[in-house]
Amino acid sequence: MCDRPMQFCDRPTFATWSPDFSSSELPNPVWTRAKCDKTELCNSLEYVEWDQNPVQVQICGASGTVGCASGGYVHTSTVDDYVFWTMPQIGKVGEPTIDRLFPATGLVKLGAIAFPIESWTQFRAVAPHVPEARCLPRANGRALWDAWALGQGRPKAVGRLLPMLRARLLGAENRETAYAMQRIEPWLDWFGQRGDLKMDGAIVEPLRVNATLETLYFDGPREEDWPALARFGDSLVPALDPAHIFVS
Repeated sequence: MCDRPMQFCDRPTFATWSPDFSSSELPNPVWTRAKCDKTELCNSLEYVEWDQNPVQVQICGASGTVGCASGGYVHTSTVDDYVFWTMPQIGKVGEPTIDRLFPATGLVKLGAIAFPIESWTQFRAVAPHVPEARCLPRANGRALWDAWALGQGRPKAVGRLLPMLRARLLGAENRETAYAMQRIEPWLDWFGQRGDLKMDGAIVEPLRVNATLETLYFDGPREEDWPALARFGDSLVPALDPAHIFVS
């Protein structure tokens, strides 16, 4: 399970290191590792095949061959002025992907990840073949669903979230469970209907637009409560984390 809502990585860190290629009888290269909050995002900015999507951002440390390790994948896309890393996507909406392409450590530990354009530029400063944000695809409905719904105690598969909410949801702020479900289900449907469609929207800081968060409460640890929505004008919109909301 992911440990938190979406992680906005404003200050990635970079360090060089050398993997051991002796088993492959190849010389040891110098790689650059990227981290966020001490969690590895990518173990080799230089060797990653950035033109692929899903892209394997953690590659085999014994040979540097993309694909020889079973995991380390992310889906890359953009929303507004952010680059998103979300769960790897294969096949049609609703098909399970987790069993075929395991997500990168960053997604497992941090949840979906967003990089402001300024942060993504730092990746390119270290490894120029990292693509510019403008060259990445716009996020589709599945990527936005991941950005919104991944979190501690919540399933990674789209089809399992509603049953989990029905089983464990206690309510939203001072509202009843039925009220909360009535606000969540339309957004799940909205993202689901647009699963493979490119999305337009803005990432907004709620304090700047006087938006107030609406937290969902579960029958479990407080860490699993979900600040899922924000009241934006007369509407409730998805909250990606307490400091960022998505406005379509």
